[in-house]
Amino acid sequence: MTEYDLKQIRLIEKKICLFETSKLNLFDLVCDLRGLLNALESVADSWKDDFQAETNTLEIIHDSIEDGSISKWQGNFKEDLHKSVLKLKKMAISILEDYLKMPDPNISEHAIEADSNWLICPKCNDAWESNSLSAMVVCPKCECALHNSRASSKTTT
Repeated sequence: MTEYDLKQIRLIEKKICLFETSKLNLFDLVCDLRGLLNALESVADSWKDDFQAETNTLEIIHDSIEDGSISKWQGNFKEDLHKSVLKLKKMAISILEDYLKMPDPNISEHAIEADSNWLICPKCNDAWESNSLSAMVVCPKCECALHNSRASSKTTT
């Protein structure tokens, strides 16, 4: 995954969180997810197809609400909406977690270990609390992927 795609996946996750906290409406969520999905460059087509299918479900629910046909929905549309949003969120988290497990040879920077609980980003100098032992970490401020110096020190000893 490229650093560009990593940032798009993080944005997907943030958009879903905004929707879950009622800070983004369903129409804007669908539009934003489609745009972010179309911007992905190196993510597997199978993942994108599955993500698109769930986004389509959200769009159908939105359109049914807008045109008044939601009363004809088979089942509980609110439950179906919740399930689709949850699946999209899990997909974004899962692809991010998978990426962080393995060192990325395209990334040269390492997070600096400040102490046993803190890492520092060499790009923006932000420090954050992290207990991660994954191969990679993401700076919460600048969203750059970095090698986790804590993980590499554990594997070399």
